[in-house]
Amino acid sequence: MPKTEIEVVAVGGWGEVGRNMTAVRVDDDVVIFDMGLHMPNYIKLTEEADELMGINETMLKRVDAVPLDQQIKEWRTNVRAIVVTHAHLDHIGAVPYIASKYNAPVICTPFSAAVLRSLLLDNKINIPNKIIQLKPGESLPIGSGLKIEFVRTTHSTVQTIIAALHTPKGAVIYANDYKLDNHPVLGKPPDYERFTELGKKGVLCLIQDCIYARDHRKTPSEEVAKKMLEDVLLEVDSKGKGIIVTTFASHIARLKTIAELGKKLKRKVVFCGRSIAKYSYAAKDAKIIDLEKYAEIMNYSRQTRRKLSEIQKKGKQKYLVVVTGHQGEPKSTLAKMINGTYPWNFSGDHVIFSASVIPAEINEANRAVMDKALVDAGARLFKDLHVSGHSSREDMRDIITMLKPKHIFPTHGDPDMMHAFNTLAAEMGFEMNETLHPMVSGQRKML
Repeated sequence: MPKTEIEVVAVGGWGEVGRNMTAVRVDDDVVIFDMGLHMPNYIKLTEEADELMGINETMLKRVDAVPLDQQIKEWRTNVRAIVVTHAHLDHIGAVPYIASKYNAPVICTPFSAAVLRSLLLDNKINIPNKIIQLKPGESLPIGSGLKIEFVRTTHSTVQTIIAALHTPKGAVIYANDYKLDNHPVLGKPPDYERFTELGKKGVLCLIQDCIYARDHRKTPSEEVAKKMLEDVLLEVDSKGKGIIVTTFASHIARLKTIAELGKKLKRKVVFCGRSIAKYSYAAKDAKIIDLEKYAEIMNYSRQTRRKLSEIQKKGKQKYLVVVTGHQGEPKSTLAKMINGTYPWNFSGDHVIFSASVIPAEINEANRAVMDKALVDAGARLFKDLHVSGHSSREDMRDIITMLKPKHIFPTHGDPDMMHAFNTLAAEMGFEMNETLHPMVSGQRKML
């Protein structure tokens, strides 16, 4: 019987943060994991691009925002599945632009599928790929004797999974962006029992993100962020003041928390911004939560302008407004409120950033401008009411202990992050270039 040949190719997101894409070949069958965008470069492009003209792959390649998948060009007819682990744009955002090159279905959770359909609609793109929905805990046969399994985990967006590709040589585990939250605000904790079972059955390799490998801690639960928000929203006197909150549009659990706290304050809750509406409707489509029961959702600019004007007339103290703009994005709702596109008087208002600044030059510069403008306008700022959705060093140690992989690959991290992960792997007995395989985009490894 011929020996099974497995090859891992670092397409995008290796040695860098973002534009995640990995290809795994098992003999003649290929599975692609994630197709993401490089967000800082993508944001720059969206700021410069004409909204009426739209964005295409050529433009994304020019600004280095999309995975450079020509390195697996010879495999295009061999791809059996494109597996998307969750709905963040650095993992799903390139699907509309490059998935059509591959005669393979896109396999993702119902929530990610709803987000993908929305992205395709917004960008007026049709792809020939079938979209197959797989819930956490389910599996699906693909290729010759292969099976893909979605193992439940937690992250800063709902229905995030760790993917297990079952092969004749053992499981290939793709764990790119997750946290081990034992007390999630929405949904169930990670499936530790299944991780342990996989480890006992035999894991050939683990492909693991390393963004927070330098942080010697366990990432705090989303319950901690909820307590932080309670402390500010319920305990700080806001009588007679406007309250504006901004957070990640994809963070459905956080949006739920903010809306519930708004109700406790006896304020009407209003969500404003295209991306918040997109993810909120996706959560409803996936039958996870109907946020329209918690808040009034403004999808389009004209709706937002009209609603913000109405709020100021009726009294800002009666409302809690949730908006886009936590990274200082110039086209966000909060930025437009500041620059007068949506006229708003911030004097005395509480502006709450339930997010951290993603460490990229464009985000830091945009937020510095936004923060100064808000302070100059008389707003009171509350920043960093947030916990990460990513595993830290001790979470990574725990997942490695449960899965017991023979080989390990650090992905989704810059060189410093990768080096930190390599030291953890060395502590756990992995040997450089023998069982520990650091790669950068463009490289490949045979197992």
